[in-house]
Amino acid sequence: MKTDYTLPISRETVQNYLPHRDPMLFIDSVTALSEDQITVISDVKADANYFKGHFPDMPIMPGVLMVETAAQAGALLVSLTRGLEDGKFIAFSSVDNAKFKRPVYPGDQLRVEVSIEKIRLPFYRFSGKLYVKDTLVCSLQFAAAQMDFPNA
Repeated sequence: MKTDYTLPISRETVQNYLPHRDPMLFIDSVTALSEDQITVISDVKADANYFKGHFPDMPIMPGVLMVETAAQAGALLVSLTRGLEDGKFIAFSSVDNAKFKRPVYPGDQLRVEVSIEKIRLPFYRFSGKLYVKDTLVCSLQFAAAQMDFPNA
């Protein structure tokens, strides 16, 4: 496992490992990391643009953005623990069994726990759970593949 960082890992350091940037980078910090597991924090910003149109009288975080947050955590886990060759990235490829248990509101803080379940390069299979405080709000399995950046 690579160790050129210390916990917690900041958003700025996360940007060294993921290609995502605002407004699509949802990971604010990494609080736990092992070879096959990661825990990240995502602050659900009250002024996020999607709240203006996603049930404006009762804004809730879209489920697809919860899935994206878990997918970013999985890609970050691979990048931090296994590294990627130059010109490569981890691309989300499927989601299964996504269950949304409770709504996520502006100002909530998500704790996202993702584990690698299987590796068959270039593919990775993950499971994830998202919590607000100690309440499970979403669970899912998903897959991703190592890919080449275009023109790399």
